[in-house]
Amino acid sequence: MKKAITFIFVLVFSLILFAGCSQPKAVISDDLSEVADKACSAADFSSVSFTYMQDDYSEEVLMYMYGVEDEALIANIEDFVLSQRSGMFAATFAVIRFKEGTDSSVIDSVQTLLTDVYVQALITALMPYDPEQTSFAQNYEFKKFGNSLVLVICEDNAAVFDAISQ
Repeated sequence: MKKAITFIFVLVFSLILFAGCSQPKAVISDDLSEVADKACSAADFSSVSFTYMQDDYSEEVLMYMYGVEDEALIANIEDFVLSQRSGMFAATFAVIRFKEGTDSSVIDSVQTLLTDVYVQALITALMPYDPEQTSFAQNYEFKKFGNSLVLVICEDNAAVFDAISQ
């Protein structure tokens, strides 16, 4: 009996401790232009222009520059903002918001495509010309905020993630 009570006490205490230490799920604004503005306030994205889902030719940017060509994956995307770099700069900011209930394997597939197509092409393009920009590109970071996948490449990725999550 004492073992059972002790076990229950330890179990309850562990659950309370676990619940108290867990962090709330990070979210970002529903307005992706506001999110892009916050990113620009935290890092130098002056070398890029932003393409929003509602812009002309935006799907072409998503497909050909970022590598998301599969219609089944595109069907799960609710909204996005993607940077289009100019010149030999690594600076990149992209948010892809998925429809509510999208399976995590779909989000993971898109992340893999962005890494394999966009990031690797960026590193390859920069490598012969600019070691500093190549280093930024190699230190790319993804984070998930709710049903949004965010890619950041800049001098201080953490500052951008902090800014967009406030």
